[in-house]
Amino acid sequence: SFTTISEINEPEKVVEFLNQYFSIMGKIIRDNGGTIDKFMGDAIMALFGAPESYEDNGNRAANAALGMRQALKDLKIDLKMPEGYSFEIGTGIHYGNTIVGSIGSEEKKEYTVIGDNVNIASRIEGLTKIYGTPIIITDSVKEDLTDGQYTRHLDTVKVKGKSVPVAIYELAERDKKEDEEFLDNYQKAMNQYLIGNFSRAIDYFEKALARKSEDKASKVLLERCKNFLVNKPDNWDGAVALTTK
Repeated sequence: SFTTISEINEPEKVVEFLNQYFSIMGKIIRDNGGTIDKFMGDAIMALFGAPESYEDNGNRAANAALGMRQALKDLKIDLKMPEGYSFEIGTGIHYGNTIVGSIGSEEKKEYTVIGDNVNIASRIEGLTKIYGTPIIITDSVKEDLTDGQYTRHLDTVKVKGKSVPVAIYELAERDKKEDEEFLDNYQKAMNQYLIGNFSRAIDYFEKALARKSEDKASKVLLERCKNFLVNKPDNWDGAVALTTK
């Protein structure tokens, strides 16, 4: 909701804040071996694997995202905030082949990356609000993790414009403390949901929410299961097609 925040602040204040924010976050990205592709309004697009590649590009991107979350605690936010708002960031990470090079016109070119996997990363970032978790990674990134980071299966989705399902996961520091009874019920609910046993999944999601009522992912999946009991999906494969970017 940075647009909303910008509307109630002086332009000079907004620019000053963004310059501070980009400087801090950019250093974290570079320290983890990443390259800043571009700034897009209040967003940062970063590459891991180009122009310099490592054996653990996905793991480096994950650690950069976690570092950026930690850096929020020390960020000086000298901006007016709408009532009930706090400054948050969402990060989406996807791993795959892309087209990298100098792209543009005769007058202006820039070193950038394009392709389906870039679009998927953008769509994944947009899901952070839906599932209520600040960092979401795909299964291809999860397979590249080597530092024992915490992950939780959030869903399997077909993002807007794509027909191939992608498993998405919450990412957090490896020392994240989670209620074991909540996790046990959540995993049982997810297992039932994926095979289409929505009634049993509802029971387990409700038990999970009894332990952690604020968990947005559980709420989203619980409501979906209730809807699927009434409007059973055809040829259920465990993946839901999303219509939002």
